[in-house]
Amino acid sequence: MVLAFYAFVLEHTLSQEERSQILQTIEMFEVITQSQPDDYQSLEILKVAYQKLGKTEEALRVSRRLAEAYFGVGSYALAMQECEAVLVVEPNAPEIVAMLGEIETRLHDAGQTKVQGGVQNGLMASYTSAPPSATGGLLEIGGRSSGQNRKQPLLQDPEQGNDQLAKFLVLQQMFPEDEVSTALEAVKEANKAMTGQMLATSLLERLCPDNNEKMELVLSALIDRTKFAYVPLEYYDIDRQVVRMLPDDLTINRLFVPFDLVSRTIMVAVCNPFDAEAREAVQQSLDYAVTWYLAKPAVIIKTLQETYKLEPRA
Repeated sequence: MVLAFYAFVLEHTLSQEERSQILQTIEMFEVITQSQPDDYQSLEILKVAYQKLGKTEEALRVSRRLAEAYFGVGSYALAMQECEAVLVVEPNAPEIVAMLGEIETRLHDAGQTKVQGGVQNGLMASYTSAPPSATGGLLEIGGRSSGQNRKQPLLQDPEQGNDQLAKFLVLQQMFPEDEVSTALEAVKEANKAMTGQMLATSLLERLCPDNNEKMELVLSALIDRTKFAYVPLEYYDIDRQVVRMLPDDLTINRLFVPFDLVSRTIMVAVCNPFDAEAREAVQQSLDYAVTWYLAKPAVIIKTLQETYKLEPRA
């Protein structure tokens, strides 16, 4: 009864514009999570969106999926948190009770704190904002900023991300090394010559001009490597004010696009996930949690052109 009343109040505090934007977010992230059921970041956003509309049954359904996703990546404290949310409404849900038992067993076997007197006891100390990455040298990729300890971002090496991306493409044998080297030098020269409100040049766009099949293969490899979710940004009705929440040196000059804001989480699309310096600057610039998505370079460029009223690059 209390949950229903809270949902009613929450839903009716939204403006029509806010409600419309949240419905669009739900539609988009339902599609994303259907194709990527283990994408816990998108599931979190989907759950919050349903909660903001007061749709408690749908939010509960997503909590079940989140519990499974967190359990699957070994983030047991977060899985436990979602299980608890389900059990508040359905105290005897058999699959959730079974999952809690399995979590306790695994934590105990791993030498972690054993649950006593309730599923929360002693475990929230191990809570992390996102499960650890299994991607080796890209440990920070896929994580989220808490908005703490922010300082003025300093962008010193705009081409470091392109260098890392070039190495990845060569190591994955996506392109011949000489082709990548030539494209990389051309991109560096173009970016060095940027003046005013000129958009940066994308290495992927340079390597895959008008070749959607090749671009999709590259994006698929990047998704496997970084664990970013893919967002079809071309179908998203983006609020230009959200895009402008980042300074120009992160949008125009680094091709980063904030495309939605749900509760305290902002979603940012990139075409080069290896640009760690810019990602760190984003996290320092915003007082929000940040979730990262991969999008096609051409779509990101078009979005920025429309947002900032820029002419296409020659």
